[in-house]
Amino acid sequence: MTVIKALRYEKASTAIYVLLCLLAVSLALNIALSYVLLYEAQYFAPSTGPTTGPSTSASGTEVTIGTPYSHNASFIYIVGVVSEGSYAYRGVAMTLQGALMKGEGKVYVSTTPKIGIELQEAAEMAFKAAQRFTGVDTSNLDLLLSVTASESIYVVDGPSAGAAVAVLASSLLLNEPIRSDVVITGTVDEFGNIGQVGGIVYKAEAAAKAGARILLVPPGQSKDVVYVAVERRVGPFVYIRYYPRLVDVEGYLREEGYAIEVVEVSTLGEAFNYFRAR
Repeated sequence: MTVIKALRYEKASTAIYVLLCLLAVSLALNIALSYVLLYEAQYFAPSTGPTTGPSTSASGTEVTIGTPYSHNASFIYIVGVVSEGSYAYRGVAMTLQGALMKGEGKVYVSTTPKIGIELQEAAEMAFKAAQRFTGVDTSNLDLLLSVTASESIYVVDGPSAGAAVAVLASSLLLNEPIRSDVVITGTVDEFGNIGQVGGIVYKAEAAAKAGARILLVPPGQSKDVVYVAVERRVGPFVYIRYYPRLVDVEGYLREEGYAIEVVEVSTLGEAFNYFRAR
């Protein structure tokens, strides 16, 4: 009996040790990615240090990765929805920073603070879409992404950031700056098609609060459903029921005091044209 207890104790100790090692490795990777994105990636200009070197496009043209950008080319706003109970939601705006490094065509994602957003699969698909759109061979490049929010939250719909990742990755691959007052929400497939998502009204409000002038949405989603609370009093009791109402997103936000243009886009190419710096 004593031998069995000793074996169980030894197995438990080993499992705890392995778990602690995995946690340490995960923490170290997250810190390393954040360091690269926040410090090193901003200074990869050929005149100041090593660069990632040229990458070759499908047409054979060399595209230099890592040259300086005139403004805000390495970040984009992404918007998500946070649930706060039955029929209660709010939009949140987060910043998504990106950088290209020599690598093997992989995508790495870190978040600050801890954010419940499942972005890895959507980011990998978005990187493929950006490669197809730009014609740049990314087999020797890695995409590093860092999501920053003002609070620790659980975002309902991480895949809806796919279109934004594709736009950001395209700007990095093309060395072309993008506007910071344009926000996009939508999924994206490897062919650059923008797919529908939920919570458009809440995301539009978050985008407007972040200073956006244009919100790009998937086809057919410039109208969205909001839930309106209706109170009914029965004697001393008050009952609240929520009823769906279809609204024009741009008009609805105008009534709420926000001036933002809502535009439907079908492809990554259409979306990127709105992001081009003017």
